Amino acid sequence: MTAFLFICALFFCLYLVLMLLYFSGWIATNDFLIPKSFQPKTKVAVIVAARNEVENILNCVNDILKQNYPVELMELIVVDDFSSDKTFEILKSISDSRLKILQMKDFVSEQNFSSKKKSIETAIAKTTATLIVTTDADCRINESWVMNIVAEHELNQKQFILGPVAYHSEKNLFERMQSLDFFGFTGIACGSLYWKMPALCNGANLAYTRELFYQLGGFTDNEKIPSGDDMFLMMKAFKQNPNAVSYLKSTDATVRTFASSSWNEFLQQRIRWGSKSKHYSDFRITASLAIIFFFYCFLVACGVMAFFQPLFLFVFLFMVITKSIIDAAFLFNVANFFGRKKLLLIFLPAQIFHITYVLIAGVLSQVKTYNWKGRTNK
Repeated sequence: MTAFLFICALFFCLYLVLMLLYFSGWIATNDFLIPKSFQPKTKVAVIVAARNEVENILNCVNDILKQNYPVELMELIVVDDFSSDKTFEILKSISDSRLKILQMKDFVSEQNFSSKKKSIETAIAKTTATLIVTTDADCRINESWVMNIVAEHELNQKQFILGPVAYHSEKNLFERMQSLDFFGFTGIACGSLYWKMPALCNGANLAYTRELFYQLGGFTDNEKIPSGDDMFLMMKAFKQNPNAVSYLKSTDATVRTFASSSWNEFLQQRIRWGSKSKHYSDFRITASLAIIFFFYCFLVACGVMAFFQPLFLFVFLFMVITKSIIDAAFLFNVANFFGRKKLLLIFLPAQIFHITYVLIAGVLSQVKTYNWKGRTNK
């Protein structure tokens, strides 16, 4: 029992240190504001890889075409990744000189190879733009999004830029819990980068120079891994030049997307995200994920053992209360940044939800295939 308590205390302390680092890094990162005199000069290519997005693609494209960015300096490339619905037909109905539509079937055979990475790679090869900006087809975007990204690139000389992503338009408790939970991902992405130990990024809001993409070899060393068009590229960019990577902490640069509508869809998504973790080359990311996972394992174990031994009830309650205080403070700060602090009213059920899915998805992501957009992947 002594050994168990010691290991439990060890992971508890490591978890607290990790969360305090993320929290302090988030707070220490300054909000980004564009100077009123800023005049952009960079040519930008916004790339959207779309597969079966008939319900979302029109809103996404319209949001991008409404950017308050010089028309002559921006183009939008949408890649239809073998959609089986009317995504391509909707795209063809849009008339705008900045819009370029590509179909992956013209470049590869779906039976051989097709993925978001290949779509992005194909689009980059078709542009001469200096800065590549990526988002997803189910996202809604503020009209100052591109301007903020370019300002960060030009004013601060950043070559790889991570942007904030948040959920919106939640319809029920399940979706609201995901939204609050996702604020944790946003805070960690920002806070970890501040301490030069980047742990997360999201391809729904990402930018990098075309030159850097080719310098890093694009996705050549991870093209067989279905997920990770964001993380693997970010890790390579950071390894090459940590000072060239930044987090754009700005509500105007935030991309908003939808929470999963069903438990199965949500679990498939989290398994997909977790499946790439076994391929990470940076031990710090793997160690961080392991700390969180095993701390949750010991936390649940203490909760079960509390029914048989009063000492474990004290240990369990102490860890839960301490964890909740730090997590709530962190999430409140991030949620407040996005004007969503009322979501903290569901903090307790969201905590149970979070721990449960982390343990389930953490195991399944290492042993189970997952289905995404009609494709089954390992």
